[in-house]
Amino acid sequence: MSGDIDCVSVVEFQLSGGVSAYDNVGTLQIALWGNKCDLSISGGASNSQTEADVVGQLSQLQACVLCDDTPLVWNHLVSLKPQRCCVDIVLDNAGFELFTDLCLAEFLVSAGLASRVRFHGKLIPWFVSDVTASDWRWSLDQLATSSSATLRTLGARWQQYLADDVWQFSTHPFWTLPCDFAAMKSTAPDLHDDLSAADVVLFKGDLNYRKLVDDRVWPPTTPFATALRGFSPASLCCLRTLKCDLVVGLAEGQAESTQAQHADWMITGSYGVIQFSIVVS
Repeated sequence: MSGDIDCVSVVEFQLSGGVSAYDNVGTLQIALWGNKCDLSISGGASNSQTEADVVGQLSQLQACVLCDDTPLVWNHLVSLKPQRCCVDIVLDNAGFELFTDLCLAEFLVSAGLASRVRFHGKLIPWFVSDVTASDWRWSLDQLATSSSATLRTLGARWQQYLADDVWQFSTHPFWTLPCDFAAMKSTAPDLHDDLSAADVVLFKGDLNYRKLVDDRVWPPTTPFATALRGFSPASLCCLRTLKCDLVVGLAEGQAESTQAQHADWMITGSYGVIQFSIVVS
C-alpha cells in the first residue's frame, strides 16, 4: 500500500481554487470512482490511478452510474443546519480511495455543509485493503511530508481538523463481525447509537453495501430502502462500484439492458451506484 499514495497527484486538488475546483456532483462522483481501487479484486496487484485522469473522465463515467441519487443527497445536506451538521463516512479501501474520501470531507467542511465529519475504519484489513488506524495515520503523515506543496498544505490542514475535532477517526469490532447491518442495533447498540447522532452516514464500497442489504440476491428493482430492512440509524447514502452479483434500486429493465451490453457488469467495478435513503426527523 505504501506506494499507492503517489496516485493522489491525479486529482490535482488546487488550493488556489479552493473547493470551487469541484462542484458537489463531481466531488461525490470522485469518491464513488475511488472505490474502484480495491486490492481484493486485483489479487493484491497494484491498482492505483496514477495513469488515469479521474476528474477528466467524470462526464463519460456518468453513463456508468446506474442509480444516481446525488441531487437527493445534496438537497438534504443543504436543508440541514451546517453549524451542527455531522456527516459520518464508513470507509472501505486505503490508498487512492481514502484520499478521495478525505477530499469529499474537505468539501463538506469548506463549503459549510458540515461542521463535523467522523470516519469509521476497521480494526483489521478484513478484505485486504480496508482502512485501519495505521493506514489512516500513515496516509495523513505522507500527505503532510509530501514533496508537493499542495499536498503538504492539505495534510497540515487535515491534521489540524483532527486536533480540533472537526474530523474524528474511530474503529469498532462490529465492522469485522459476520453480521449484516440490520443486526447492529441488537449486536452493537453503542455503535448504532453513535451513528444515530449523525445527520447523514455515507457507506463506501461493495462489502458495506452487501452488509447493508444482507448479501441477498434481491430483484434488482427492489427499492434501496426496502433492502435495508429497517436499518436506519440516520439518513444513509451508499457510494459503491459493483464487484459482486447483487444490486438494488434499478429501474425496470435496466439490469437486463446493462447485461446485454456487458456480461460481467456486476463484478468488475466498471459500474456504480449512488443511493440514498432519508430518515425524516
